[in-house]
Parts: sequence; structure tokens; C-alpha cells
Amino acid sequence: MIHAQLLTLAFLALPAASAAPTDPISGSWKGLLNGFYPLEAILTLKGNKVTGVTRFAKIDFPVTGTFNAQKNLVTYTFVFANKTSTVNLSLKGNTLSGTSKNKTNVKGDTMTMTRVSSTTATGMSTTGKAEPYIMTGTVRDEKGKSIADVEVFADHTAFYNMNALGKTDAQGRYRIALAHQPGTWNAGAYLRQQFGGEPVEVRLSPDDDTPFDGSKGAVRNFTYKASDAPVGKVYTSIAHSNVELDYDTLEFTFTPDGPNAAGSTAPLTRKFVFGSGVPNVPLGRYKVSATQVLNGVKQQLLLSSRLQKEASTDVLAAFTHDSHYGETLELFLSNP
Repeated sequence: MIHAQLLTLAFLALPAASAAPTDPISGSWKGLLNGFYPLEAILTLKGNKVTGVTRFAKIDFPVTGTFNAQKNLVTYTFVFANKTSTVNLSLKGNTLSGTSKNKTNVKGDTMTMTRVSSTTATGMSTTGKAEPYIMTGTVRDEKGKSIADVEVFADHTAFYNMNALGKTDAQGRYRIALAHQPGTWNAGAYLRQQFGGEPVEVRLSPDDDTPFDGSKGAVRNFTYKASDAPVGKVYTSIAHSNVELDYDTLEFTFTPDGPNAAGSTAPLTRKFVFGSGVPNVPLGRYKVSATQVLNGVKQQLLLSSRLQKEASTDVLAAFTHDSHYGETLELFLSNP
């Protein structure tokens, strides 16, 4: 019982966001549970959300919570041994103190922790140096532009389902607290985008993809390259039975209607591949035109699409997800 109560207080260590210039929560905390049992926590504040890990009895527990900046109060609930505990911590200066209660522990346990180190107001490292039990870094494109809201994760190579998550800020930076467990970690990230109203998820690998020792921490940066851009296949159908096509000379020009998945707005021209349509076109919404050479004469075809039913020499089209074929863009062809 005492063990469960102590763990409860260990979780208490979760503070949260403040609009003040100095972040009052992010950093490392140490203290005592019930005035005797050692506690440690590494916390990161973003908005009014707190994430991180807390350590008790040589075991690390991922934590999440919220912070009321007006009341300087952290409120947190978690489940341990099938019991839900409610945690309330008051922040005064660099000290967190409060109680943890559950149905079998009505009186509650007490805890006090003091911040022993801090991070910047955004919780992001500005040194570019590795810190123990911290993974930090940036996500940018090939031109060096920061990418916000990328989900970055650290995954332990030995323990099943032990991972830590974070998101990049407006400057493309992230910072993730790791569990104090022996062993190594791998880094990865997911960039989620929308093209033509369709959600697309891209898995990113770090520039340095070697596993790292959690006790030493690591800096892992990510670069989103054009070669990482998700692609789809263009399928064609004839609009009516008497359409004449010369597939050997058939080619399409795709002009992005806004940046495509590769971040480009430049037109691209691709030849038709018999039996395959037009493969490996970066996802996006396009104005599409098509030409062929029929009986020695170059001819511009009429096209229609799911987005634009009326045939034109320049048709608006977009990729959609097909459960069998994946990301596809369908065009209907006819002679002029």
C-alpha cells in the first residue's frame, strides 16, 4: 500500500505552463515523499501541458499533467495497480509541494521537490550538446527552413513499448525526457500533412540514425528531403469507346496548385508507362495537361477528373487514398 502511495507522489512532480519569461516547470526536480523516500523528475512544459518522467524506487514512469498558471497549481491523475490517484501540487518559487490521494488513501501522501536544473522558456536546448536522459534536436527541410508540429519519438531498443514523445515548436526544435533505464534508444519522427484534403503521414529518419545510450543523452536532427516526399500513381481511363491513344508518345505535365509534397511549385512532365500509368508523382493538387503524337501529328488531349468533370485541356486533379491501390490520381482522356 505504502509503495503504491509513494509512487503516487512520485507522479506529483508534474508542473506546467506559465506565460512568464522564465519557464517555472521545465527541468530536473528532486525531493522527498512523506519526508523520507527520494523522488526525481524531469519535466517539460509546453502551453499548459507538462510531460516527462518521474523516478521512484529506481523505476521511471512517463507522466503528463496540466498547470494552472494563475493559481500556480498542478493537477494530475494517473492509474497505478488499477487505482486512480489524483495529484495536486502547489508551485512556490522553485519548490513543488502537495498531496496525492486515491480511494484507499483518503488522507493522502505528502511530497516536496526542488528544481535542481532548468531549461529555456520553451523547454528546448540552445547548446546543441547532449544531456543525460534527454534527446533534443531540430527538424528542417533541405533549405534549412524549420518545420513545426512534427511528432518526434525516442524508442528503447530493449524494453517493449517504452517510448517518449515530443513535438517541434515554431523554430523546429524539440526536447524529450527519457526514462532512467539502462540501454540504448532509437530516434524517429512523423511528419503529418494534407494534400487535396487527404491526410498523409511521412516517417523521417534522423541525420544520425545510430542508437544512443540514454544515460548520455543525444542530439538527433532531422532533415525532410524531397526524396522523402510521399508519392502516388496516376491512372488513366478513356472517356468513351472511340478515343484513339498512342501510348508510346503519351505524356503528362503536372503543374502544382500550391506546393506539392516535395515542397515544389515547379511543373513536371512525365511519360506514360504502359501497364503502370504514371508512377511516383509527389502527392498534391495539380493542373494537368496531356499530349500525344497521333498519326505523326502532336495533339493536346482533353482531360477530366474527379474534381473537374467537364473536359478541358487543363484540368484540376488531386490524389485520393484508395484502400487497395494507395494514393491515386485518376484522369479520363479524350481526343480534341
